[in-house]
Parts: sequence; C-alpha cells; structure tokens
Amino acid sequence: MSNKKLNLATNKPEKKQSRLMAVFAKEYKHEGLILLVLALIAIVLGVMLLVDILTIPSDVFLLGDYPKPFAWTLLGLGVISLILAVWPFYKPSIEEIKRVSWPTKGTMISNSLTVFLFTLILAVFFALIDSGFSALVSWLDKIAG
Repeated sequence: MSNKKLNLATNKPEKKQSRLMAVFAKEYKHEGLILLVLALIAIVLGVMLLVDILTIPSDVFLLGDYPKPFAWTLLGLGVISLILAVWPFYKPSIEEIKRVSWPTKGTMISNSLTVFLFTLILAVFFALIDSGFSALVSWLDKIAG
C-alpha cells in the first residue's frame, strides 16, 4: 500500500499544502469582526487627516511630506477592508436573489393595476363613510344644540 493519503471523495492523492497557505486558508472565529473594526478605524483616521483634525508632523519620514495622499490611501484601504468584512453577510443574499423567479412585464402591470384599483375603491369607500359620519355628527349637533 502507498504512503500517500487519498482524498475519500475523489480517490485522488491529496496535495500537500504549505504551512503559510494553511494559515491563510484557515478561517478564524472573529476575523471578520476584527477586519471590520480595523476598516472603520482606517476610514475615521483617513477622514480626520483629510479635514485636518489630525496632522502629521513634517519631520515624519515620507508621511510628513505627503499627508493628503497618505490619508486618501488610508481611506481607500479602509473602504476596501469594509467591503471585504461585510461581503460574507451579503453573499448568501446574492445567491438567493439569483434563484428568485421574477414576474413578467404583463403580470407586473396586471398586479399593479389591481393594487391601484383596490386602493382607489377603498379611498372612495372611506371618503363616503367619512362624509356620511360628518353629516350625521352635524345633524346630531343641530338636534342637541
């Protein structure tokens, strides 16, 4: 018998994964939350640098000479990180939207007209009831007064 491990699903030899790829491929419990917090911090710091709430001293190597490009880079990286952090929450929704059977144009128009006519009929009904009750109240007011 061979020393190679077989993948039970495909009966093919398993590929050896490097340790570095194993670390990157492993999903950690709170990695999305940490990425979200870091993204928000990067966005806030980028905005604070852009509106001059925070300043970088000019004697800081490289960043002191170019504070605005650094702020825009920080802001861009924060937005990208924010998208990457929230993407796993929206991915199942996108898959589900692909499975939705959308109505045809004729069905949509028919349903819209039905709703519009029903709303119009209810509006006329409540207007008649309101005018009838207001006439009744004014008649009772004349009798009582």
